[in-house]
Amino acid sequence: MGHKIFVSYKYNDTNVENLSYLLGTTAVHDYVDYIQNRILNGDDIYKGEKSDEDISNWSDNAIWEHLKNKIYDSTLTIVLISPNMKEPRRWQTSQWIPWEISYSVKEMPRNGRTSQRNALLAVILPNRYGSYNYYDKNDLFPILRDNIDNGYTYVVKWDEFKKYPLTSIDKAYEHQENTSEYKIVKSL
Repeated sequence: MGHKIFVSYKYNDTNVENLSYLLGTTAVHDYVDYIQNRILNGDDIYKGEKSDEDISNWSDNAIWEHLKNKIYDSTLTIVLISPNMKEPRRWQTSQWIPWEISYSVKEMPRNGRTSQRNALLAVILPNRYGSYNYYDKNDLFPILRDNIDNGYTYVVKWDEFKKYPLTSIDKAYEHQENTSEYKIVKSL
């Protein structure tokens, strides 16, 4: 059975390792394309943004409604951790990734139906030098860090995810099923 997958990421972070098949500078959205085109199987449904979908000129409210519609009936949220995913000197409440995580782990009523909480899979991307040494869990958005600490979010490096994507996805669902509800951090 396929999964409905939403990917949360910093669109234009270019401080990531170049994907060998691309010419020019690689950005995080190129990793999203890789996931869509080379990892997801025929039964999976990608619910996230397309790399050529530019909504930057939309109002914040329009963007948020658009994102909520994509997240609402997804079952798994993959958070791509990249070196510049957090904008320095900006509150987490003014950045999209924490809101996407928060909405993903809430059970949301809509039109007489309630969404189920998504499994969370955090994938650490290599930096432009192919290293993961920038990664420090304590430097993540608090909602992501706390859901890693409480065991809800499964964390994997890109190299492992790329080799064994189904194992990583299955582990995220196992974490979802085996974590007591009271431990999950849902609010920013």
